[in-house]
This record gives sequence, C-alpha cells and structure tokens, in this order.
Amino acid sequence: MRLIFIRHGDPDYSIDNLTEKGKREVKLLTDRICKWENITAFYTSPLGRAKATGAPALEKLGRTAETFEWLKEFNAKRWDLLPDYYTSNKNFFNKDKWMKTSFMKKFNTKKDYKEVCDGIDKLLGEYGYIRNKKGFYDVINPSTNPNWTYEGKYQLKSIKDDYPEETTLVFFCHLGIMFTLISHLVGISPMQLWQGFYVAPTSITILNTEERKQGQAYFRVERLGDTNHLTNGGEPISSSGYFANVHNEIQEK
Repeated sequence: MRLIFIRHGDPDYSIDNLTEKGKREVKLLTDRICKWENITAFYTSPLGRAKATGAPALEKLGRTAETFEWLKEFNAKRWDLLPDYYTSNKNFFNKDKWMKTSFMKKFNTKKDYKEVCDGIDKLLGEYGYIRNKKGFYDVINPSTNPNWTYEGKYQLKSIKDDYPEETTLVFFCHLGIMFTLISHLVGISPMQLWQGFYVAPTSITILNTEERKQGQAYFRVERLGDTNHLTNGGEPISSSGYFANVHNEIQEK
C-alpha cells in the first residue's frame, strides 16, 4: 500500500487559502498529479488551503476527494518549541511518553492524537490493513510476494516489476498533521518530526508498506518533501513554516 501526502500550497493563513505564489505552485503540482496512474482514492483536510490545493487536479481528473476532520492541522502551539525547552525534556523524544508530559497535557493532546491515529487506522482497515498490538499491520488477503519462493525461502529481488498493483491513497493536508500520521505509522515520537524536519508547500511525501513476509506490513518513508515539480517548473520553493531560508536553485520571481 502506498500513501502520498501532499502539503497545501503557499498559504495565506489569514483567509485560510493560497497566496498567488501558492496558486502557481498548485498549477505545477496539478500537472504532476495528473500524470500519476492507478490512484485508488483521494482524501482531503477540511481546511480551505488544503481543499484549494487539491481542487484543480481533482477537477481535471474528474475525481472527488473524501473530507476527513482528522486531517485538519494539528495545533502548532503543541509542537513549535524553542530548542532549549524541547531538548531539556527527554520524554519528548519517547514515542510513549511525549504526550504524557505536563506541557502536552495542557492541550488535551492525548485525545487529539488518538483521534488522528484512529482515523488513519480505520481507513487503512477498510483496505485490509489492520494494525496489531505490536505496531505493524496484518494484511487481510495478502497478494503473493515475489520475494518468496514456493519453498518458503526469502530472496530479495532488486527488480520489482512483477509486484502486484498497489493500493495508492493521496492526501491533501498539512505539515503538522502529516508528521503526526508518519509518527504513528513508523512508531516514533512526532516531536522529533515536528521539531527536526521541514517539508515545503506542495511537497510530496510518500510512504509504502514493505511486505517482506506475507500477511505482514510495515510502513517506510520512501520520499520526504519532494518538490521536483517546482524546481523543474521554475518556481522557487516556499519557506512557509520554516525559520530559515530554503535552499533554492532558481531565483525568486
């Protein structure tokens, strides 16, 4: 199973929509999305900037996106911390303890995080991927894995052309919520992603399941914050949500 997370275009937060730059970014993104084949389904955050990012591609493809409330942005006050505070509490780095800190308890984080995790797990369950107590996913009716011989021996193949067609889900959402979801899927504290990683507006992040043993699936990040459509289209990368200058290989228009 492949999950594609797309951050919304350069935002005007005051009106929950896109800037003129964001609209240029979305045009290039739309051209890229429309070249993708075999997209199973599209999903979107209820917020305006996410809907505006996905709308042109959906219209061009003649598709619709289901809206989920749990895809709306995670409150930034919970994760936008200065380094002297963030690094002073080692529980922030622990996948089981971060939400139990006094700081996170102020925001009722446990309830909201559970809502997000339950939301994605319910959706994955509809496609036959059931999360188990060990933190990975049992696959109902798994396809034959070409890495396995009929004798039950495992031999990794470098060419994957004979893999069965994958279920591919596309999400139009936000930086914070995307990192929240990734933390759940790969089993780390979201604080490490919120504090230590950045993805630009309209960037593409891809997770895929490695199903190395039949009936078992674990998500792995294949691509993080890909902005090739912007660079190839001559559009500078936005630094919205980033407290530094993004490395750009083209000049700002």
